[in-house]
Amino acid sequence: MSHDTHAAWACAEVAELIMDSQASYFGSLGTPLGWSVYAGREGNRQWPLADGVILAENTTATDVKIALEFKRPNEGVHGVLTALGQSLAYLEKGYDASVVVIPEMYTSHKTPGQHLKRILDSTASDCAVSVYTYSEPDTSALKPFHGKINCVRDISIPSCKKVTSTGGVSSGNVSTLWAHVREGMSYPDAFYKYCLSVRKVCINGEDLSNIHVPKDLVDAVKRIDPSADLYKYLSNTPGDTYSDMTWRNTWFNYYFWNDLMPLYSTKVPYVVNAKSTQILKNDTEYANLFSGRADSIKEKLVDKLNKGTITEDEAWEEYAKKIRKDAHSYREVIDSGLFHIGFLQDDGSLTTLGFKYLEACERVSSSNKGIPLEILRASVLENGQFAAFFHYIYQLSSEEFSTNNFAFTTINSAGKYVFDSKQYLSWIDDKFRNDLHISKSSTLRAGGTRTPFQAEISFLKKLGFIKGSGKRTDFRIGLGLDIDWPKIQNSLLYFQSI
Repeated sequence: MSHDTHAAWACAEVAELIMDSQASYFGSLGTPLGWSVYAGREGNRQWPLADGVILAENTTATDVKIALEFKRPNEGVHGVLTALGQSLAYLEKGYDASVVVIPEMYTSHKTPGQHLKRILDSTASDCAVSVYTYSEPDTSALKPFHGKINCVRDISIPSCKKVTSTGGVSSGNVSTLWAHVREGMSYPDAFYKYCLSVRKVCINGEDLSNIHVPKDLVDAVKRIDPSADLYKYLSNTPGDTYSDMTWRNTWFNYYFWNDLMPLYSTKVPYVVNAKSTQILKNDTEYANLFSGRADSIKEKLVDKLNKGTITEDEAWEEYAKKIRKDAHSYREVIDSGLFHIGFLQDDGSLTTLGFKYLEACERVSSSNKGIPLEILRASVLENGQFAAFFHYIYQLSSEEFSTNNFAFTTINSAGKYVFDSKQYLSWIDDKFRNDLHISKSSTLRAGGTRTPFQAEISFLKKLGFIKGSGKRTDFRIGLGLDIDWPKIQNSLLYFQSI
């Protein structure tokens, strides 16, 4: 397993240890024993980047964000002092505390954890930096680091010095432990087209001269905000950073492109302009945007226009606001996902891995097959930490079915055994939140219409890691989610050769 997967396991274990010692760790902060603690990753891309983030919530206190720095034995003893410097940098970045997790010993140093403790105690005794050491994880266990991580330096946050960020940088939002994905958005072709835009902007700068926005939409934006820049408003990009320009190129050339822009194609009666995006869902079908479903914005507005319950100006204004809102949502999914799987640097430019992916796509003129798909699969598992996601699901399922082969199973009216996938996924979700501390407790998804892991399972199924045909995802009695383990193993091995 990779550094990132081990870091994810360690982050989850430290989150549980903090949860168990919350009385001393949080001291007088918040309601006593009222803290919820879970492991995640950084939601922003501002350097320096932590290997993991632990978020602690309490109803009567502000959230506490803890950055985690993890070192593997092969990084060498010099990594111990690197970790110390990084832990202090995370405090300056805006984190409330930081955690260093290092091997319990190296061949050249038998007590590195105690060494770090002495340095901190003698030079920065009031800094909110805790130190943990670990022995080799048991990869066959549900919690690979359980019982294998030892706290060498503990802290109580109220007694620690509060460090103010001199650079005005916030620690940002906390994302899930694995890469941020969304069904209906995280298509391989979407990643490919965004990478194309990165290179285009890098070489040629920004050029939107080929973009032609309908006059009705131009006028609607002016009525909404007379001072707004048309392209920045419709793409929801506030400035001219490298990432902003990349997203405008992506949005206006592949999503909200010229032919898709008009709200309707004809009048009397009004007919929806149902042009699709330039993003492939698979080898032959393009994704829809703003049309194609009864609750799509174009469908709803055209229906109102035909009924006479809305004016054209009102329709175009409502349409403009929806465009702006969705532009933000799509950007958040695509560029965050690409960053999490290692294709983008923190400034928005392509990494070496991102260039390899782009070049592979261009060689075969596709992102849905061959080497490009192999690179994406491997990167999703390793950098995107979905290897840890699969590990936890497999181990939880194995433990449950070993004692009850018919768990989550009922007998229908025809006398056949039926597996209840919704109950099973809700159980996994509860285990992730309350036992493993790797998923944030939250309100019902989208008013209760979204099931646990809906986005993750849809995305991973498209990559071939989960079995099923069409829209069907396979669950099996006595097994649970039907995971294609040979494909996962092949992708993990392939990552070593990229």
